[in-house]
Amino acid sequence: MANYIRDPNTLAISTINAAGASHHVTPAEWAALPASERKFTSSDPFGGLTGPNRDSYVALTGLLKQYGLEALAPTVLGMVQQNYSQDTVTVLLQDTPAYKTRFAGNAARIKADLPALSPAEYLSTESSYRAVISAAGLPKSFYDQPSDFQKFIEGDMSPQELSDRVSSASLLVNSLDPTVRAEFAKFYTTGDMVAYALDPVRAAPVVGQQVQAAQVAAGAASQNIDINAAAAEQLAGAGVTAAQAQQGFGNVAQLQQVSGKLSEIYGGTYTQDQAIQETFLGNESAAEKRKRLASAERGQFGGTSAVGGSFSAAANSLGVKKPGAV
Repeated sequence: MANYIRDPNTLAISTINAAGASHHVTPAEWAALPASERKFTSSDPFGGLTGPNRDSYVALTGLLKQYGLEALAPTVLGMVQQNYSQDTVTVLLQDTPAYKTRFAGNAARIKADLPALSPAEYLSTESSYRAVISAAGLPKSFYDQPSDFQKFIEGDMSPQELSDRVSSASLLVNSLDPTVRAEFAKFYTTGDMVAYALDPVRAAPVVGQQVQAAQVAAGAASQNIDINAAAAEQLAGAGVTAAQAQQGFGNVAQLQQVSGKLSEIYGGTYTQDQAIQETFLGNESAAEKRKRLASAERGQFGGTSAVGGSFSAAANSLGVKKPGAV
């Protein structure tokens, strides 16, 4: 019968072979076992260890917890049960895939003739990187995994060098179009912008759309139109570019001005938001409200409608064939 062990903290089930190597048993594998075999070797979380062996197990699993490698506890248990010394287990653990992944930066350092960092040095360096990034106000999701720091460690980047890079990124942010920067600051944090400047490819999923939203809002501001973050993000998500925003908001301003005057005369409403929705997103409900105003004007004067003509010019200038196709 296999030697099954349940981790007392995670309740994960593992089996340990004669060499001390562990295999994680999936729920499906466990369920497939005959009931007679679904037994643990011991309910004791220390696997029956006593004395110095138990002390070694406690010390080693305590270190693994600091490293985020609690899953290796069954492996440690199996090795200590076979009377491997604490020092020997420490060395053997370094050959496990989980350990190599956690301290992955060391492999590249060794190839580059750089000294491998001890676990304590590795963790301390990561902590320093994290402090620099936190102080810069970068998004928490930007560097929150060990893998996020791997390239820095592989390249032997000091925390001070990282701090200098963040400062340089801040200067780059401050040199961007002041209108875009001002709109961005209304919606987001400086840390978001620094993250984007520091590593545009890495940051794209985090703040890329935020930058696009700021550019859209800047296009609106150029036409003296103020929009909120939700509207800017909606248009950015729809693929509206900075150039299209500037041109399109010129049309919105024209539509809103004419329709606003007609609303005062004939009643009804055609708001700025509706003009935006029609111009950029093809909102038919907004278009119908504008058309009703145009019909009222034509009925009054028997001629062409100013609001209707305005939208036609807007649509043509954006290169669209129907309302909202940007």
